[in-house]
Amino acid sequence: MRTESFHAARLVELFRSCKIATMPELKEALGTEVDVTVFRKLKKLAYRTSYSHRGAYYTLNEIALLNDLGLWSFRSVWFSRYGTLVKTCEAFVTASEAG
Repeated sequence: MRTESFHAARLVELFRSCKIATMPELKEALGTEVDVTVFRKLKKLAYRTSYSHRGAYYTLNEIALLNDLGLWSFRSVWFSRYGTLVKTCEAFVTASEAG
């Protein structure tokens, strides 16, 4: 059995200190140049991608303190419980009285 080279705990440490991170920052934290390695480790964690900035930012669900509308921002980067901007808009329109 192969020993694990990259540990998801490194990502957790990064998120706890910085709150949000980009793919290059996540790769640096893991010590890899491969996106797929980062996604494998993120898969083990409950995480979100930003709906602003073309989804370039990541955070952990436990860090994203969503408000009553299901939104959270940090340093002008926005996250939503619904995921993408399109899904967020759809949820707001569906929930509105005028629909």
